[in-house]
Amino acid sequence: MEIPTAIIALIVGFFLLFFGYRVKKIAITIIWFIVGFWLVSLFIDKITADQTWQLILECAGGLVLGMFGMTIEKFAVFVTVGVAFGWSMIENFGPITDWTLPAIAVAVGVVAGVVGVWLIKPMIILATSVQGATLIATNALILLNTSKPEWYPVLFIALAAVGAIFQWKNCRKIE
Repeated sequence: MEIPTAIIALIVGFFLLFFGYRVKKIAITIIWFIVGFWLVSLFIDKITADQTWQLILECAGGLVLGMFGMTIEKFAVFVTVGVAFGWSMIENFGPITDWTLPAIAVAVGVVAGVVGVWLIKPMIILATSVQGATLIATNALILLNTSKPEWYPVLFIALAAVGAIFQWKNCRKIE
């Protein structure tokens, strides 16, 4: 199950990285789906041991939050940008050994969310680039069956920068 999921995540990551702003409603919905899926996955093993039911319930959580994100756009942008930056900080600069990194990630997420609503276009470009880079870098390592190397943050930052520049150059006339 891990390999097909990693391949799907790579494809989604590619589209978020390079075309996130063009498909911002879909991108926001996808990011909210990922958050909902992840939140349910945190406690699903306490509810049922059946992997089929776990996947169904995780997808249901993702669908509920995905629909919510699609419906309430400005709030969704605030949370999407905040979660994209906060989660990516933890994912790319972790591991979590104490409260410091999560506290910084939450603070960065809140600030990024506020700025995201204020400067919606550049922040959506940055958030989708960051989220796409996270999905690509993390799932490439899964497919290569390797742990995070020391240069992983450089790979993540380079991917996010390339995606943001590509989107910015190709979305100048889109509002």
